[in-house]
Amino acid sequence: MILSEMLSYADISQLSSIAKRYGCECNGHSKHELIQSILSNVQRKEVIAHSLEQLELEELRFLNYLLFEQMGPFSMEDLLARVQQCRFDLTQKHQPAQQLELISAPMTGVSGENVLGKGASANGKSKQSKRKSSKNDKKQSPQLTPREMIVRFKSQGWLFNGHRAHDRYMFHVPTDFRIRYRQILLGKLQKSVNYCEAPLQVDDESGKLLQDMRLMLEYVDKHQPTAAADGVMHRRAALQINELCTVKDELPSKGAWKFGYGKGFGELPDRMTLMYDYMWSKKWIELNYDRIMINEANRAHMHILQRNDLFDMVQHWLKSYRTPIPNIRALVYWVVTLSSSWCTLQSLEAVLLPLIKPYYFDSATSVLHKRIIKPLKHFGILQVGQQEQVGSVLQASSYGKKMMTMLYAER
Repeated sequence: MILSEMLSYADISQLSSIAKRYGCECNGHSKHELIQSILSNVQRKEVIAHSLEQLELEELRFLNYLLFEQMGPFSMEDLLARVQQCRFDLTQKHQPAQQLELISAPMTGVSGENVLGKGASANGKSKQSKRKSSKNDKKQSPQLTPREMIVRFKSQGWLFNGHRAHDRYMFHVPTDFRIRYRQILLGKLQKSVNYCEAPLQVDDESGKLLQDMRLMLEYVDKHQPTAAADGVMHRRAALQINELCTVKDELPSKGAWKFGYGKGFGELPDRMTLMYDYMWSKKWIELNYDRIMINEANRAHMHILQRNDLFDMVQHWLKSYRTPIPNIRALVYWVVTLSSSWCTLQSLEAVLLPLIKPYYFDSATSVLHKRIIKPLKHFGILQVGQQEQVGSVLQASSYGKKMMTMLYAER
């Protein structure tokens, strides 16, 4: 439902709280006047921008969840757990960008202003913020408890209880609220992104992933490679398939960690893991004793891979990565929409790293580079290049922009 419909079902106490939050001047005893006054205030661009400026970083992370999560309605337990996930320390050391393997050339480090524009770098507080920290700490209000944050979001008109008996204690987000706040927040974030000229050489993998997945299926059909008990093919077969692929990827070192990012992670190259995990999910391949074989019931599909399969593959990737990266839908949206034109990776880091929670051995930087940008490049959603002065640069492909429209369409 849209905001006006949710307001009509809200009780007068919540309406009064929302009206007070936005300074609405109206008859507080008239539900009709409260609704009209709220609607005339809360949807103005300057009011939304001011609301965003007032948010603490953990509140902004929680707002991102509400703007992009499509699994609603939400229970109180869901929201409390999400608020807790939005609370993490930014002072951990991020892995230097030049050590990551997004592309072959070295990458630049992290610098620039953070998403709130307060001068903090992605690696932690800048010298300027450190000088002001003691002064700012005195001005900051005590940290809200998770329940207090949810109450505050209700008073902002961002969360509403259900109006039917069966979902009275569930929480809903207005669909037009999502759309409007995404637009305003996108405009704010774009001001912190550095856009540049197109590089001389562009690495574009559009269409190559489906081509290599077909090669992988043909290899399995012909050779029926041996596999471990968990269904992950042995390293020798992975090396042979990697040599056949149009895009080569480095195999993980022995002893690499092996959980969180799909079947085959830590054993197969990252790019191959994307294909292998998807093929298992579709039941195109199966384990027969100690060998990987084509599932005869789905054999026909291996010859007719189309772009619909790529869209399904992206959806599967977003779903399977939700555990290690709970806000992956928001992060993917911002990466692709912010790179609508050629922009520097360094400026994207400064904007997005504060929103990313490290996952075990993955720093926030590693999550952004290896688990988000690199797969988007393999899917053909992002194009990558190098500029001598600014390092790595990115741009969303035309297909990537269309896919974002399909993935994030409000239902």
